[in-house]
Amino acid sequence: MTSPPKRELLKKTPLRPPQLHRTTSAYTQPRASADEVSVGKGKENGKGKQLPVVEFTSQEPPQPFLDPSIIQRRIQYAKQYEIDQRKQMEQQAPSSSG
Repeated sequence: MTSPPKRELLKKTPLRPPQLHRTTSAYTQPRASADEVSVGKGKENGKGKQLPVVEFTSQEPPQPFLDPSIIQRRIQYAKQYEIDQRKQMEQQAPSSSG
């Protein structure tokens, strides 16, 4: 049979997060809470211009990013497809009439 444990078992307590060790020599800022919002200025370039502000509203439907080169490639593919279709029609036309 089993013998009693040599060490005492710890009482069950609810788990707690680890304690934060606060030091004054840290180079980081304390974590912001979930309810806190901070606003900072962006870097200014050498001419003193600031970055443009982009406004948006949540009422507008979302619009995906569209690469302009995709449109040009689609136009090229459509033209190539049309040329290929014409060639196929020309190849089929003489063989069916003869």
